[in-house]
Amino acid sequence: MEPLNERIAKRRAEIAEEQAALDREDAQRHAAENDAALAVVDRRQSGNALRSALFLIVLFVVVAGLFGLAVTLSRLAGQDFGDASRQGQAQVTSCRKHGPISNEGFGYWESCTATITWDDGSTDRIIVNDILKSSDIGTEVRVGDLGNYRTSKELARADAPYRPWLAWIGYAAGAIAFIPGLVLVLIVKELLRFRRRR
Repeated sequence: MEPLNERIAKRRAEIAEEQAALDREDAQRHAAENDAALAVVDRRQSGNALRSALFLIVLFVVVAGLFGLAVTLSRLAGQDFGDASRQGQAQVTSCRKHGPISNEGFGYWESCTATITWDDGSTDRIIVNDILKSSDIGTEVRVGDLGNYRTSKELARADAPYRPWLAWIGYAAGAIAFIPGLVLVLIVKELLRFRRRR
Protein backbone atom coordinates (compact mmCIF):
# COMPACT_ATOMS: atom_id res chain seq x y z
CA MET A 1 0.00 0.00 0.00
CA GLU A 2 1.06 3.52 -0.78
CA PRO A 3 1.87 5.84 2.03
CA LEU A 4 -0.78 8.38 2.94
CA ASN A 5 1.15 11.43 1.74
CA GLU A 6 1.70 9.91 -1.70
CA ARG A 7 -1.96 9.05 -2.03
CA ILE A 8 -2.97 12.57 -0.99
CA ALA A 9 -0.46 14.10 -3.42
CA LYS A 10 -1.69 11.81 -6.21
CA ARG A 11 -5.32 12.65 -5.45
CA ARG A 12 -4.51 16.36 -5.40
CA ALA A 13 -2.84 16.03 -8.83
CA GLU A 14 -5.92 14.21 -10.19
CA ILE A 15 -8.23 16.90 -8.78
CA ALA A 16 -6.00 19.62 -10.26
CA GLU A 17 -6.13 17.91 -13.68
CA GLU A 18 -9.93 17.52 -13.45
CA GLN A 19 -10.25 21.17 -12.40
CA ALA A 20 -8.01 22.30 -15.28
CA ALA A 21 -10.11 20.24 -17.74
CA LEU A 22 -13.33 21.75 -16.33
CA ASP A 23 -11.80 25.25 -16.54
CA ARG A 24 -10.84 24.64 -20.19
CA GLU A 25 -14.37 23.41 -21.00
CA ASP A 26 -15.89 26.36 -19.15
CA ALA A 27 -13.61 28.80 -21.01
CA GLN A 28 -14.53 27.22 -24.36
CA ARG A 29 -18.26 27.32 -23.54
CA HIS A 30 -17.95 30.94 -22.35
CA ALA A 31 -16.07 31.91 -25.54
CA ALA A 32 -18.74 30.23 -27.68
CA GLU A 33 -21.50 32.05 -25.78
CA ASN A 34 -19.67 35.38 -26.20
CA ASP A 35 -19.24 34.74 -29.93
CA ALA A 36 -22.95 33.96 -30.25
CA ALA A 37 -23.87 37.05 -28.23
CA LEU A 38 -21.54 39.23 -30.33
CA ALA A 39 -23.10 37.83 -33.51
CA VAL A 40 -26.57 38.71 -32.20
CA VAL A 41 -25.38 42.20 -31.20
CA ASP A 42 -23.71 42.67 -34.60
CA ARG A 43 -26.90 41.61 -36.36
CA ARG A 44 -28.93 43.93 -34.15
CA GLN A 45 -26.52 46.81 -34.70
CA SER A 46 -26.50 46.32 -38.46
CA GLY A 47 -30.31 46.08 -38.42
CA ASN A 48 -30.53 49.20 -36.27
CA ALA A 49 -28.08 51.02 -38.54
CA LEU A 50 -30.16 50.07 -41.58
CA ARG A 51 -33.38 51.19 -39.89
CA SER A 52 -31.75 54.43 -38.77
CA ALA A 53 -30.41 55.15 -42.25
CA LEU A 54 -33.81 54.39 -43.76
CA PHE A 55 -35.47 56.68 -41.20
CA LEU A 56 -33.06 59.51 -42.04
CA ILE A 57 -33.64 59.05 -45.78
CA VAL A 58 -37.44 59.08 -45.34
CA LEU A 59 -37.20 62.12 -43.07
CA PHE A 60 -35.03 63.94 -45.63
CA VAL A 61 -37.49 63.11 -48.45
CA VAL A 62 -40.42 64.35 -46.34
CA VAL A 63 -38.64 67.61 -45.49
CA ALA A 64 -37.53 68.20 -49.09
CA GLY A 65 -41.01 67.34 -50.37
CA LEU A 66 -42.74 69.73 -47.97
CA PHE A 67 -40.31 72.57 -48.73
CA GLY A 68 -40.69 71.87 -52.47
CA LEU A 69 -44.47 71.94 -52.08
CA ALA A 70 -44.27 75.23 -50.19
CA VAL A 71 -42.14 76.84 -52.91
CA THR A 72 -44.37 75.44 -55.68
CA LEU A 73 -47.59 76.73 -54.10
CA SER A 74 -46.06 80.15 -53.46
CA ARG A 75 -44.96 80.31 -57.12
CA LEU A 76 -48.38 79.23 -58.39
CA ALA A 77 -50.14 81.84 -56.25
CA GLY A 78 -48.96 84.57 -58.63
CA GLN A 79 -48.47 88.25 -57.93
CA ASP A 80 -51.02 91.03 -57.45
CA PHE A 81 -51.01 93.30 -60.52
CA GLY A 82 -52.66 96.03 -58.42
CA ASP A 83 -49.44 96.39 -56.35
CA ALA A 84 -47.37 97.39 -59.40
CA SER A 85 -45.53 100.72 -59.14
CA ARG A 86 -45.49 101.07 -62.94
CA GLN A 87 -46.91 99.21 -65.90
CA GLY A 88 -45.75 98.37 -69.37
CA GLN A 89 -45.82 96.00 -72.35
CA ALA A 90 -43.49 92.99 -72.48
CA GLN A 91 -42.34 91.38 -75.73
CA VAL A 92 -40.90 87.90 -75.21
CA THR A 93 -37.91 87.06 -77.40
CA SER A 94 -36.90 83.61 -76.10
CA CYS A 95 -37.71 81.12 -73.34
CA ARG A 96 -36.03 78.22 -71.63
CA LYS A 97 -37.86 75.38 -69.89
CA HIS A 98 -36.90 74.21 -66.36
CA GLY A 99 -38.07 71.37 -64.14
CA PRO A 100 -39.52 69.02 -63.07
CA ILE A 101 -37.68 69.63 -59.77
CA SER A 102 -35.79 72.89 -59.30
CA ASN A 103 -35.29 75.80 -56.92
CA GLU A 104 -38.75 77.02 -57.99
CA GLY A 105 -40.39 73.85 -56.66
CA PHE A 106 -42.05 71.03 -58.56
CA GLY A 107 -43.34 71.10 -62.11
CA TYR A 108 -42.14 72.66 -65.33
CA TRP A 109 -41.74 76.42 -65.67
CA GLU A 110 -40.03 78.77 -68.08
CA SER A 111 -37.59 81.62 -67.78
CA CYS A 112 -38.03 84.07 -70.64
CA THR A 113 -35.99 86.94 -71.97
CA ALA A 114 -38.24 89.92 -72.63
CA THR A 115 -37.99 93.55 -73.64
CA ILE A 116 -40.35 95.67 -71.54
CA THR A 117 -41.46 99.09 -72.70
CA TRP A 118 -42.80 100.94 -69.66
CA ASP A 119 -45.63 103.48 -69.93
CA ASP A 120 -43.18 106.27 -69.02
CA GLY A 121 -41.14 105.47 -72.17
CA SER A 122 -38.19 103.66 -70.59
CA THR A 123 -37.26 100.13 -71.66
CA ASP A 124 -35.66 97.17 -69.88
CA ARG A 125 -34.36 93.89 -71.23
CA ILE A 126 -34.63 91.29 -68.49
CA ILE A 127 -34.99 87.58 -67.83
CA VAL A 128 -38.27 86.78 -66.10
CA ASN A 129 -38.99 83.55 -64.26
CA ASP A 130 -42.39 81.87 -64.53
CA ILE A 131 -44.44 84.95 -65.49
CA LEU A 132 -44.05 84.81 -69.23
CA LYS A 133 -44.25 81.71 -71.41
CA SER A 134 -42.97 80.58 -74.78
CA SER A 135 -46.55 80.89 -76.08
CA ASP A 136 -46.20 84.67 -75.49
CA ILE A 137 -43.47 85.01 -78.15
CA GLY A 138 -44.68 87.42 -80.81
CA THR A 139 -47.39 89.00 -78.62
CA GLU A 140 -47.39 91.88 -76.18
CA VAL A 141 -48.16 91.08 -72.55
CA ARG A 142 -49.24 93.71 -70.03
CA VAL A 143 -47.00 93.52 -66.95
CA GLY A 144 -46.51 95.51 -63.76
CA ASP A 145 -43.28 96.26 -61.89
CA LEU A 146 -43.32 95.07 -58.28
CA GLY A 147 -39.74 96.13 -57.55
CA ASN A 148 -36.56 94.14 -57.12
CA TYR A 149 -36.12 90.92 -55.17
CA ARG A 150 -32.45 90.11 -54.56
CA THR A 151 -30.92 90.54 -58.02
CA SER A 152 -34.00 90.15 -60.21
CA LYS A 153 -37.00 92.26 -61.02
CA GLU A 154 -40.38 91.06 -59.78
CA LEU A 155 -43.22 91.35 -62.27
CA ALA A 156 -46.95 90.71 -62.19
CA ARG A 157 -48.95 89.79 -65.25
CA ALA A 158 -52.22 91.66 -65.85
CA ASP A 159 -54.14 88.63 -67.12
CA ALA A 160 -52.84 86.15 -64.50
CA PRO A 161 -55.00 85.44 -61.45
CA TYR A 162 -53.70 86.31 -58.02
CA ARG A 163 -54.46 83.55 -55.49
CA PRO A 164 -53.20 84.58 -52.04
CA TRP A 165 -54.86 81.56 -50.40
CA LEU A 166 -52.50 79.31 -52.38
CA ALA A 167 -49.53 81.23 -50.99
CA TRP A 168 -50.88 80.79 -47.45
CA ILE A 169 -51.15 77.03 -47.96
CA GLY A 170 -47.54 77.12 -49.19
CA TYR A 171 -46.47 79.01 -46.06
CA ALA A 172 -48.26 76.43 -43.90
CA ALA A 173 -46.48 73.58 -45.72
CA GLY A 174 -43.16 75.35 -45.13
CA ALA A 175 -43.96 75.78 -41.44
CA ILE A 176 -44.88 72.10 -41.17
CA ALA A 177 -41.62 71.17 -42.93
CA PHE A 178 -39.66 73.13 -40.35
CA ILE A 179 -40.39 70.62 -37.55
CA PRO A 180 -39.09 67.44 -39.25
CA GLY A 181 -36.28 69.53 -40.75
CA LEU A 182 -35.19 70.57 -37.27
CA VAL A 183 -35.37 66.93 -36.11
CA LEU A 184 -33.25 65.89 -39.10
CA VAL A 185 -30.61 68.53 -38.37
CA LEU A 186 -30.43 67.56 -34.69
CA ILE A 187 -30.10 63.84 -35.48
CA VAL A 188 -27.32 64.46 -38.00
CA LYS A 189 -25.57 66.77 -35.53
CA GLU A 190 -25.65 64.06 -32.83
CA LEU A 191 -24.41 61.42 -35.28
CA LEU A 192 -21.46 63.61 -36.24
CA ARG A 193 -20.67 64.33 -32.59
CA PHE A 194 -20.85 60.59 -31.75
CA ARG A 195 -18.47 59.72 -34.63
CA ARG A 196 -15.97 62.35 -33.47
CA ARG A 197 -15.91 60.84 -29.96
CA ARG A 198 -15.19 57.35 -31.31
